[in-house]
Amino acid sequence: MWVVVYVAPNRKVALILKELLETEGILVKLKGLNVASEEQNVEVMVSGLEIEEANEVINNALRSF
Repeated sequence: MWVVVYVAPNRKVALILKELLETEGILVKLKGLNVASEEQNVEVMVSGLEIEEANEVINNALRSF
């Protein structure tokens, strides 16, 4: 089951988080990615088994911004 762990404010942030999560070995899906709109919210989704690890990676990344 896929679970939303973060709603990114735009495509750029979603792609950065996707790359960070995948670097840690976490499978990621993005939902709401619309080529026509760069400023649309994008849901970052991971497997239900990887929620805690994904949240840790995302929180650490957001602290560094």
